[in-house]
Amino acid sequence: MPTHGLSRRAFIAVAGISVAGALAACSGAPTGTKHLRLSSWNIPLDLESYQAIADEFVADHPGTSVAVEVTTGQFHQWFITRLAADLAPDIIRITPQQIGRYAANGSLVDLTGAVPADYQDDWSEPFWAIGAKENGLFGVFQHTDNFITYYHRGVLDQIGVTAPTSLDEAWHWDEFLEIAREARQVTGGYGFGYGWSGPETAYRWLPIVYQNGGAFLGDDGETPSMDSPEAIEALDFGRRWYAEGLVSPANMSKSGGGAVARDLFLTGQIGLMLDNPESIAALDEGLPDEWGTAPMIRNTGEASDLGGNALAVTRSSKYPELAAELVAHITSRANVIEFCRRGNWLPARSSLDAADIGYERHADTMQQFIDQAGTIPLSMVRAESGRYFSSLNSVFADYLDLCLLGELTPAQAGAQMTEAMRSVTTR
Repeated sequence: MPTHGLSRRAFIAVAGISVAGALAACSGAPTGTKHLRLSSWNIPLDLESYQAIADEFVADHPGTSVAVEVTTGQFHQWFITRLAADLAPDIIRITPQQIGRYAANGSLVDLTGAVPADYQDDWSEPFWAIGAKENGLFGVFQHTDNFITYYHRGVLDQIGVTAPTSLDEAWHWDEFLEIAREARQVTGGYGFGYGWSGPETAYRWLPIVYQNGGAFLGDDGETPSMDSPEAIEALDFGRRWYAEGLVSPANMSKSGGGAVARDLFLTGQIGLMLDNPESIAALDEGLPDEWGTAPMIRNTGEASDLGGNALAVTRSSKYPELAAELVAHITSRANVIEFCRRGNWLPARSSLDAADIGYERHADTMQQFIDQAGTIPLSMVRAESGRYFSSLNSVFADYLDLCLLGELTPAQAGAQMTEAMRSVTTR
């Protein structure tokens, strides 16, 4: 399908002039209220934040209205159904792992003319690449999250380990496994857990591959490369987690839905956990003052999970210029600060730190997450935000679990996974 672009001329609106409305008035066309719909996950605080920001936008744009609605069910099924009926919302909140598919098939509008020229300067190259493709800009990354290491203070005290506090002191793989073995002796259960939340989040394990110098896809962003020595060595590292009983078999990419690692941590069955900021609220309630955080583990290189969301305009929008203007408004520096403060998210803008956001609690921990975001590799971002990734992630989940369970050796899993992935990218 062709992409849907917006002319730069149409985006004088970003400076405060509603060009779409002005053109309609000049032509004598009716100038009735322009209704926009923005769809988001069902997170109450976020829905409130979006509506508050949208209401400010409406106040500055007479003759407009914005309704914030909830994305329901499985995202791809929901979105494809609405696109087919030309009823998709004007603006969608979309993950990096979902955006590539729709940018490639013409479902999203090119925002190149909508975004102020200086915006790109305040995003890292990896974060900007989430929406920026060869033929246009199809989304603006609003906020992120990633993985660092959580630990039980009492467990580390018992084994006599002091947690690192800076990225350059992060535990390397072998060092981390040794600590996990000792933690298992303390807990009587397992050593650590990993923060998957269901089969669709299998990709959260990819940082392990990149920490070892491997890659999910080759330099062209489309050729599968999970059969490289570095990727196979990473799979072997993961297999050791389960072979040694360091991670619960209930905590896997496909079978570990929900918050398995978090539940194990809260109940004292594990002493360490690799997870994102979503665990903070539960730990504050269940283990107040009994937990701490350290940087994400590393090996020959650094990497962490690519979480978060971008905002994009869909081809169903009857007012794409106005919708794109709203995206630029929501992702302004001031509004990113407010959104992240209320929702406890990490800002995608490079110039913002924890002090700028003004988090109500755990500012030091949030700064650790912000610092960790700088370790997310550009090549991993391009792979995860590519056009094939949704299908490739499903293949990855199948073979990753087979490897972790010991049904396939790491070499077999890497080879068979790569072959299955090639069948996706060469269709």
